[in-house]
Amino acid sequence: MITFIVILGAIVFCMWFFQNQIVGHIGEKHTANRIRAISKGTVFRDVYVEGSHGVQQIDIIAVTEKGILVVEKKTYIGLIVGNAYDKQWTVIAGWGKKKYSMKNPHHQNYGHIMALREKFPALKDKFIDLVIFGNKAKLGDRIPEDTICDRDFKKFYRNLPTRMNTQEIECAARNIASLNSDRARLKAMHKQKIRGMRKGL
Repeated sequence: MITFIVILGAIVFCMWFFQNQIVGHIGEKHTANRIRAISKGTVFRDVYVEGSHGVQQIDIIAVTEKGILVVEKKTYIGLIVGNAYDKQWTVIAGWGKKKYSMKNPHHQNYGHIMALREKFPALKDKFIDLVIFGNKAKLGDRIPEDTICDRDFKKFYRNLPTRMNTQEIECAARNIASLNSDRARLKAMHKQKIRGMRKGL
């Protein structure tokens, strides 16, 4: 009985400690599956690419007939306030009682796209910046149009012009897939980069 309680306690603690990672993983997987179902494209998750500003970690890349969607996924709950130029956005939750800042996700995604353009210059005009929040977020009036919630993806995608033919799609998908060949090294470098940022190095 004591062993069971200890194990249960350990599980509860781990779920609490890693709740942000768990929620993020589930939300990212849900979004990737929705993009795949609607676009019929090739979807990659948790992609690492090395550019002149170091290793970038990209939540989702979807190679579709509309272009290559580079997606930054966010799972914040509450009202999201900000505009395209603000360095920081504000999340207002708990009926206005809680306010905290988040980095402008488009600024994050800009670095991702720049790294991809460096790696694949022939595809530089095919990348599309997209930030997707979960459906429990409410987007403020000044939020850029390329920021949506999961439920809005179908409408967003259908309104995009077709930009790639079958041959271009297949070639682009192979290029993105090739990034996985060096995944272990790049992931380790990215973790080191994040640790350095947290320490202020």
